[in-house]
Amino acid sequence: MCGINGIYNISKLNSPLQEMEKMIAKQNHRGPDASGTYVNDFVAFGHSRLSIIDLEASSNQPFYSSDNKFILIFNGEIYNYKEIRESLPDYHFRTNSDTEVVLAAYQTWGTNCVHQFNGMFAFAIWDVEKRTLFIARDRLGIKPLYIYDNNESIVFSSEIRSLMECSLVKKKIDKDSFVDYLRYNTVHAPKTIIEGVKMLMPGHYIWVSDDEYKNEAVLGY
Repeated sequence: MCGINGIYNISKLNSPLQEMEKMIAKQNHRGPDASGTYVNDFVAFGHSRLSIIDLEASSNQPFYSSDNKFILIFNGEIYNYKEIRESLPDYHFRTNSDTEVVLAAYQTWGTNCVHQFNGMFAFAIWDVEKRTLFIARDRLGIKPLYIYDNNESIVFSSEIRSLMECSLVKKKIDKDSFVDYLRYNTVHAPKTIIEGVKMLMPGHYIWVSDDEYKNEAVLGY
């Protein structure tokens, strides 16, 4: 398993890179083989890698498209990535990883790329030119992803404890969720025990741009 972290709209942070490094450090156990960051004026990405399919350093993340227009962080495994790769004969692949197949599929089909994937995944893609963020989670929710949205910035992570390393996230217990935990020994999704932190539901995506926000079911059942 790998770990992904991201922050959309970093304008309120004094040191986005430092905050991202703290988030990554909190989930090194998810991916001890490599880690990396990507920070620009709008977003910060972080990744902890557990190498499985392609062991080469060229598949480390954040993963850049060949033209540097798209940045990907990905946790999971695409079981049919070889078939998808064969369906993209015009794409020049640089690695043997399913990571690059995810990015190539997005460049080819846009948000509809998720309909091509047979596997377990949580990933985020930043479009550098259009300044859009696409986040998606697999149909069964095998790979976790937690979201904090304060109407200005969006913070997401594979783990809540990594999410809470970001200074934008308030460290406050959700009282209703706490009551649910005491009553049912669980917290009902999409809510979590932390106020303002929600789980991205299985088969859902988030799409964010300068003037648009969507949180919708895209994969279906």
